Amino acid sequence: MSKIEAYKRLIRQYYEEKLQGESLEQFIKYMDDEDFLDAWEQIKLEEKTAIKALAGTSNQNMFEKITNDERVKHQLLLLDPAEKSAKFPLRSIAAAALLLFVGIGSLIYYMGRSNGSMVDEQQSIAKGIESVLPGKDRAQIILENGRRIDLEKIKGDTIIDHGDFEIIKTAAGGISYRIKEGVDPHKLVYNSIVTPRGGEYNLTLPDGTRVWLNASTSLKYPVVFDKSKREVEMYGEAYFDVAKRTEQGKRIPFIIHTGSQSIEVLGTSFNVQNYGKKIITTLVEGKVKLNFKNTTIPDQFLRPNEQATFEHGSNQFFIDPIDPFYSIAWKDGNFAFYKTPLVEVMAIIGRWYDVQVEFKSQFEDFQFSGTISKYSDIKKLLKTIELVGGVRFELTGRKIYVKN
Repeated sequence: MSKIEAYKRLIRQYYEEKLQGESLEQFIKYMDDEDFLDAWEQIKLEEKTAIKALAGTSNQNMFEKITNDERVKHQLLLLDPAEKSAKFPLRSIAAAALLLFVGIGSLIYYMGRSNGSMVDEQQSIAKGIESVLPGKDRAQIILENGRRIDLEKIKGDTIIDHGDFEIIKTAAGGISYRIKEGVDPHKLVYNSIVTPRGGEYNLTLPDGTRVWLNASTSLKYPVVFDKSKREVEMYGEAYFDVAKRTEQGKRIPFIIHTGSQSIEVLGTSFNVQNYGKKIITTLVEGKVKLNFKNTTIPDQFLRPNEQATFEHGSNQFFIDPIDPFYSIAWKDGNFAFYKTPLVEVMAIIGRWYDVQVEFKSQFEDFQFSGTISKYSDIKKLLKTIELVGGVRFELTGRKIYVKN
């Protein structure tokens, strides 16, 4: 029996309520397989199907039926959307899973960053075809003198000596700094770290602050921080876990300059996205102050589970209560969307997979909700989005055409 036929048999058994316990768990896990979706489509199209529940229904309705099944709810630990909205839980992964099933019809968990990608890459090279693979740890450090260090080419557990300081690449792949004794703290020497499209990285700054950088991001920082304030410049998207530092009993502020906006913190965790026309700041813990240059907007303060949006040009600013999960899932290996316009979804996918996106139709009203592993095969990811209905994708080389 082929895998497709085996999946079709399982689907029929599910609708005949013959799946229980481990069999039901396997059924849910198989929904991660592209062949499972193909089997589902074949059953749906069969004229003489024995499953009346599938006749004349859409993919979305079929998955809604599964979502509402008490057996599946128990397996997925689903959370009521209204309760979630009221409480704004920090990491409502179960709610994200629910949104995925209802909104796009498939749940894709983390499927391995290395093994599958390496096999795909080797097969593509053997065929002479360029493979579209998920992003990975990839960045360059730019020193004060302009020299570039390609971190991808440096092995883990390596120390790079640069006179007054050392750059350490850990066994896990992250970067940290070690300042040598006797270095003048007033001598501000700047380094920058830059991630390309299809890259991400994390580093620990000299003050102990941890930073996760998303694709197409740059961060400029001093190798030795000033004793009165700590300042960095950022473009792109990054998650900060700021270390608390004091000098003579006084806290040393940490300031992030993102174009027209500055963020001042004392010790907190938050996400900043600064691509294009908007600066979006999402606070997870602590408290931050926002300052806007060359505008009449007064200083603003954010509290946990709040998100600030500042629009360049129009100088519009607003704060919304949110669930931070959707803004920070990227650093934990997932895409997470909640009623996100398709244009924004495809911009994120384009940066991560390093592909160009071209829209052949208008999709102003198309919104997308769901959680998907960032390390999914791009064809599977696009097919999953298509299950919403009303959108189709054509992948040609490193270009995605979006159609209706």
